[in-house]
Amino acid sequence: MSPVWMRMRLYRRLLSCLVTNPKYFYYVGLWKDHERTSKRLKDGAIPENGSFLPSKLDLRITYRCNLRCKMCGQWGLTGTYFSSAAKKKNKQLELDDLRPVIGELLPRGLRFVDMEGGETFLHPQVLDILAFLKRNRLIVKPVTNGTVLARYAKDLVALGLDAIVVSIDGDRSTHNRIRGRSWAFDRALEGIRALRKERMRQRKRLPFVQVSYTTSRHNGAGGLRGLVRDLLCEGESLVDVLVVKASPIFVPSEAGEAYRRLIQKYFGIACGISAWEGFKEDYREFGAEASEIAHVLSEIRKQVLPFCVEVVPRIDPRDVPRLYVDYAWTLGRSHCPVPWVEPTIDADGNVYPCNLFTDESLSMGNIHEQPFLDIWHGDLYRRFRSMLAEQKKGLLPICNRCCQFTEH
Repeated sequence: MSPVWMRMRLYRRLLSCLVTNPKYFYYVGLWKDHERTSKRLKDGAIPENGSFLPSKLDLRITYRCNLRCKMCGQWGLTGTYFSSAAKKKNKQLELDDLRPVIGELLPRGLRFVDMEGGETFLHPQVLDILAFLKRNRLIVKPVTNGTVLARYAKDLVALGLDAIVVSIDGDRSTHNRIRGRSWAFDRALEGIRALRKERMRQRKRLPFVQVSYTTSRHNGAGGLRGLVRDLLCEGESLVDVLVVKASPIFVPSEAGEAYRRLIQKYFGIACGISAWEGFKEDYREFGAEASEIAHVLSEIRKQVLPFCVEVVPRIDPRDVPRLYVDYAWTLGRSHCPVPWVEPTIDADGNVYPCNLFTDESLSMGNIHEQPFLDIWHGDLYRRFRSMLAEQKKGLLPICNRCCQFTEH
């Protein structure tokens, strides 16, 4: 297929998605709620009650996962779930747990729900939860490793799900090595193919399919080249967009210890602040490999591909090495808005101000015990936001490479 025809096919597909689901593309492209909130925080324009109302909700519906990905902060090489595996694996959010929360937030501006695990599609009620959220006209985007996606493809297309994010770490050998399973890559692509087939069979445009690739020491530039090659071999309409996350989530030891001291100062908690250790890593020696990643990103951007390529964070590719070797660099950004507009509800019902650093000892409250808005406006949340606001640039020591912060 000629480059011109390939590009025309891509634009036609994207236009059809936009026409079918303008609300999704408006929210992810133009709504800019996080950016506006960050600016208001920087200007000191905080509401009297201490917070804005959530426009987005993160749901971690299960802790269970069928992979053991090297870089995962939960079940990976430094993952924090192993110490409480038996307890964690049996907890999950039920549909009945979510009904009152959605009932509280819908009339107050909730628009978007991100859903993840563990592996999202290992939750036995996942289709019921998705159907409930879509009946309430919410934008819904589950994140998955794709390995059980094929069995749900027919239902997901029928539900009119807005988008699905499938995490893939490179070509077949790279992905399988990182994910710890020899079948991980093939099953992920099988799931994406099943979605494409069902969209065609049901004559639907949705869901929008996004593959997410995060560069790290485990895959680097070679993994990215390999993934683009394999996606090209699959055909022009397999995925809609490849999102390249130019930096992994990582926390150097000194940053994590500084965060631990801060929590003790503001909350009096001396033990149990360990979620950051799941991402404990130092990339200061990674400069040469990061330069190669930047080179490959420039190469890919020049190619005519049958899918869109988005690189986050949105910085000059020449600055990619700095993402790794200069942890103090905040990309010129400040004042993380997430604790003011985007709560996380964990599989056990605990509510957190960030979806990465979820220490049970720092839970803001539990939806099994309190109405959500009582937690949202409660003393613990207020104290957390005050702590954040009092820090330099409105950031905690562990915030600088958090995807919640760098990708907005």
